[in-house]
Amino acid sequence: MRYKNNNSSFTKTAFLLFIVSYIAITFLILHKAHHPKSPTFSEVGNYNLLSESIDEDANNDEVLFTSELIPESLPVAHASTLEVLPDAKLITFWFAGSREGASDVKIWQSVYDGGRWGVVTEVISPTQILNDTRRFTKKVGNPVVYRSTNGNIHIFVVSVGVGGWSGSGLTHYISYDNGKTWVKSERLVLSPILNISTLARTSAVTLSDGGFYLPVYHELIRKYPEILRFDKDGNFINQTRLNYDIGLLQPSILPISALEAYAYLRTHRKYDTHLYYEVTKDGGVTWSEPKATNLTNYDSSIAVAQVDKNKYLMVHNPSKRDKLSLAVSNDGVKWTEVYLLEDAFGKEFSYPSIQVHGDIVDIVYTWKRKNIKHVRFNKAWLEQKVGELNNE
Repeated sequence: MRYKNNNSSFTKTAFLLFIVSYIAITFLILHKAHHPKSPTFSEVGNYNLLSESIDEDANNDEVLFTSELIPESLPVAHASTLEVLPDAKLITFWFAGSREGASDVKIWQSVYDGGRWGVVTEVISPTQILNDTRRFTKKVGNPVVYRSTNGNIHIFVVSVGVGGWSGSGLTHYISYDNGKTWVKSERLVLSPILNISTLARTSAVTLSDGGFYLPVYHELIRKYPEILRFDKDGNFINQTRLNYDIGLLQPSILPISALEAYAYLRTHRKYDTHLYYEVTKDGGVTWSEPKATNLTNYDSSIAVAQVDKNKYLMVHNPSKRDKLSLAVSNDGVKWTEVYLLEDAFGKEFSYPSIQVHGDIVDIVYTWKRKNIKHVRFNKAWLEQKVGELNNE
């Protein structure tokens, strides 16, 4: 009997040690076993970045507005993401194939040289992710591209092995040659159990230490927004949940100072068409409770950017996805609609992405689920639209 009691005690102790070790290992994985400095947002606003992309001889008072479709021949195209290259070219990625979620869907890219979009080329496929990560992958979607302060280009791709989008994970690739080749692929470890249901959609934001935040969201059972913090080399540091208000997802982050930023949230709740926002005043460590803005947004992704020192731009769906609108704000709280980009009953215009560089604003978005559309305008055009509205 004494032998059995000792054996039982040993078993309990071993089990307790296993649980403690499991928790410790999980914590180290998720938090990288170090304590980085408190985060602050880069104080160099987007409106000052890459100003060399604008011709010094150009007349910035001349109004510019252009729009065009990026040529490709696949039946379905969706979820574009945009970045500016050092030579002022643009690079954009999206997913396309026979239909959303099909096994033939791949991530595609094209480069804009200032005059036209180049040949559309395949970048990442489910088979490639399987080969690179040794994880079965049946479909891909929602790429997000980000160019870090050291020049590296990161792309995060949503990939699914089993089930639907709620069973997805994030695969991270890095390019050291401006998107010509992609290396250092890894499946991000964001949960100790199954490691599923983290998706990306909106643009990353730069931190003052050269790292960045990637906005993400959780879908399985409950939908809620998070941000992932990375260092300057793209190593994952930690994750922060923005709120516990179920049904808000796909956060779009708008920094307005070193410590303060707004997060604008897609609503995924029946009969709730408000566009919500919340605020951080400590560099993204903690966030306020969500509040409704004065805009509506019908269950679709939002894009935001700073276009001047005290002027902010948003692209969103003011009703269903058959309308896509530009709105401006001077404080990030009260917004004014200034231009309707698209309006066609029963069609879809959605999932925008914005880049501001120098005097130029570039936007890409889904056009009728058949193509990706690129709209380019300058600040003179935007000021003209604001002035027209004020004169009405």
